[in-house]
Amino acid sequence: MPETRFRKRPVEVSAIQWTGDNETELRDWTEHRFETTAPGDYSDPDITAIVYDDLHSTWVGVKTGQWIMRGVKDEFYPIDEEVLAETYERLEAHDA
Repeated sequence: MPETRFRKRPVEVSAIQWTGDNETELRDWTEHRFETTAPGDYSDPDITAIVYDDLHSTWVGVKTGQWIMRGVKDEFYPIDEEVLAETYERLEAHDA
């Protein structure tokens, strides 16, 4: 089968950056699908929290500074700031 090319549709998503000290905000926003981790819980020492990915039924490691995205199916996943800047454009703030 030959390669098929696709372009991502323009969709709006919401995100909050994990700063290392906004655990309560992220836990509330993700409806308790965000937790901090203890040092050494994961093989990657930069992981400081986890978020539950409903689409894949698994917890995903989050590094301080990453953004937690709410996807089009209300799923949550982390994304690096550099990837966010390359893939998304910031919209004007509005009430959810």
